[in-house]
Amino acid sequence: METKFELTEKDYRYLFENASDAMWVQDSQGNFLDGNRALEKLCGYTLEELAGKNITQFLSNKSLALAKEVEHKLLMGEEFEQRYEQRFLVKGGRTRIVKMATNPIIINGEVKGFQNVARDVTEEKQLENNMRFYVHHVTIAQEDERKRIARELHDDVSPPLLLLIQRLDTITSGTRPMLSHSLKESLEGLRSQAIEALETLGRCAQGLRPRILDDLGLVASLEWMTEDMLKSHGIDAHAEVTGVKQTLPVETQLLLFRIAQEALTNIRRHAEASRAVVKLESGDNSIKMTVSDNGKGFKLPERIGDLASIGKLGLAGMQERARLLRGTLEVQSTPGKGTTLIVEVPD
Repeated sequence: METKFELTEKDYRYLFENASDAMWVQDSQGNFLDGNRALEKLCGYTLEELAGKNITQFLSNKSLALAKEVEHKLLMGEEFEQRYEQRFLVKGGRTRIVKMATNPIIINGEVKGFQNVARDVTEEKQLENNMRFYVHHVTIAQEDERKRIARELHDDVSPPLLLLIQRLDTITSGTRPMLSHSLKESLEGLRSQAIEALETLGRCAQGLRPRILDDLGLVASLEWMTEDMLKSHGIDAHAEVTGVKQTLPVETQLLLFRIAQEALTNIRRHAEASRAVVKLESGDNSIKMTVSDNGKGFKLPERIGDLASIGKLGLAGMQERARLLRGTLEVQSTPGKGTTLIVEVPD
């Protein structure tokens, strides 16, 4: 038989006081009414010291604006994402970052105050920022190395190959009657192999760091990549550009190029698509890039952060590049109905 029991007010009080998350109640003017031990730990003040204090004393102008926005939405019955991120100025002048939820206290149909639950995520955010800083510098170092290798391939390796082709041209030009037919055929075969090696080398250098990106910028690079998809792989691809300035920051152009490059590579290798479109457009203080295909698609994980765990490392890399630009990456895909990637970054 199922045992039923009821929690007393004392039980609820115990749970409130000993919860790991900071909890407090404030009236409609923002004055503290009650709180728990985790709140004392978060802000550095005892409950006795908090008595008579107002929430505005712990908020910067930006944080106060967010708090007022949340209260307005609660009063108007509007939906918004809970938990939301907030910053508190605590004892000693330090700033703590919390993920919190706020709900109204309604008595006889009237809002009398607000109850709040907050979890300190300051260390987590610091680790996240440190990792982002590390990834940023690794990405820049990687791009510098790619640029160096591409330049060396173009400047140091390509000329000897070109010279070899020219010398083979001279030998097989028909002015040397002493060459036997079989030897001439062999030399012509070597010439063809040298030409193929030079073309392959050029493609590798372009893939590492296309000069068109440094010389003409992102728009020309996207057009070049999509044209190459049709020419080299038979995929009907094209770029559509609307209202984008040529003076985008170098890092923005570089990272958007890499996202588009990875997306088109995925389409070529995995999507089994016959068409692909890259759209680049300017919005309100933002740049939006969309890469879509008509391929086989795939089943998305519940969270975009789980892309790496299901083997979608390329997509996970795109997400990290978008984050480096303080932007977002959205993936839309359905098995049998293609895939669309939407990247939006600040202008």
